[in-house]
Amino acid sequence: RDLRDRYIITIDPPDAKDFDDAVSLDAVDFSGAPDRRVWRLGVSIADVSHYVSWDSPLDRDARRRATSVYLADRVIPMLPHELSSDLCSLRPGEVRRTMTCDLYLNDEGELLGYELYPALIRSNRRLSYDQVQRWLSGDDAVSPELLAKLKTLSRLAKKRAALRTAAGGIDFSSVEAKVVLDKEGDVEAIELRTKNDATELIEEAMILANEVVARHLSERKFPCVYRVHEAPSADSLSSLIPVFQEFSWFDTTMADGLPTGNSHVIQKILEASKGRLEENLVSALLLRAMKRACYSENNDGHYGLASEAYCHFTSPIRRYPDLIVHRMLKAQLTFKPKDFDDQVRSIPGLASHSSEMERVADEAGRQSQEYKIIEYLQDKVGSSFDGTISGVSVHGLYIRLENTAEGFLPIRSLGREYFAFDPTRYALTGQESGKTYRLGHGINVELVSADPRLGRLEFALPKRRKTVN
Repeated sequence: RDLRDRYIITIDPPDAKDFDDAVSLDAVDFSGAPDRRVWRLGVSIADVSHYVSWDSPLDRDARRRATSVYLADRVIPMLPHELSSDLCSLRPGEVRRTMTCDLYLNDEGELLGYELYPALIRSNRRLSYDQVQRWLSGDDAVSPELLAKLKTLSRLAKKRAALRTAAGGIDFSSVEAKVVLDKEGDVEAIELRTKNDATELIEEAMILANEVVARHLSERKFPCVYRVHEAPSADSLSSLIPVFQEFSWFDTTMADGLPTGNSHVIQKILEASKGRLEENLVSALLLRAMKRACYSENNDGHYGLASEAYCHFTSPIRRYPDLIVHRMLKAQLTFKPKDFDDQVRSIPGLASHSSEMERVADEAGRQSQEYKIIEYLQDKVGSSFDGTISGVSVHGLYIRLENTAEGFLPIRSLGREYFAFDPTRYALTGQESGKTYRLGHGINVELVSADPRLGRLEFALPKRRKTVN
């Protein structure tokens, strides 16, 4: 379909190199809801499959990589720059091929229907999350027409998030550190990115599109690569109870319900810790107890999103499973290509390979950010920082700083007395002073050393100055 006259925008981080998803919003008539205002939320995704045909040299190389890798100072793309940053990138003013998912929503965010089809679009504007957030907050002026669309998109996103929460979806609070580099590759600053109205606006649109495509293929018993997430084990959740019992808000109903894996209980715990010093720790511990999501040819549902069918459809420029989903969707909507059976036979192996390469890429990205943050902190040796105790062992304390860097405070730095380690409560207690250091407690520390090559930060308690009378 020709959508070049539709008003379409992209919203991405300010430093994004490629744009593979775009959105639009219009009020339309809908036969299934007479006399009611219905919103058509368009989610258009770059049609990478048009350029990367199955088993071509381009495809084999993308298949081997399986994902783009995002390091602190560079991106290693899954596809060549000519595709990822040009022909497939939904740049403003350029006509691009997409797979489009039109989602018909009522004012309560409920899905009334959908359409899936290949299209031609022309993005009207490239926006950043920072821009959109300022406009939604009223900090900057923007055209009334665009602001009205953004406000409606944000309102619908909140409705969708509430519906997911009611169904048992879990929303973990997290803080992402992003190093800002100068031209020489040195760290200028560390930006902390958290979820806001602008990021939620896009996230909810993409989640719904992913769900719709997965359910569409599943109901037609058509092959697909699903994104699956198993429920956590009772043991991993039970081990958190002694830790959470140290907090006054943790009650018996939470303790009784947590081992069952009831997602509503986990929601209640996250909500109770919100706004407290231990909020990020509680979220991190619960997230650590979760099983890792992976790709599979079987539709086993997504626990964290409370979704019966879920896939990755929205980022084929940087994820190979999304490219497979596009090919399967095209085959279902139009016709099966000659090599369709070969593609279907490859899905289990490619799903497993993509899951493994995702883990490799995530670890590389994490280590890259960690290296640069520690490098930045080398000039801060001797300075004091406020942090949170993120881990306790017989050898000392793990401390997480506000900029997300984590380091170790050896037990020898706590004083000369003997400290007893309680592995159940994750606490160290001085036998003479009775001083206790527990998981989640705030602490002020001094940075003793920073070694980026070893990925190591070491802390000590700040030295007390002697008072001279």
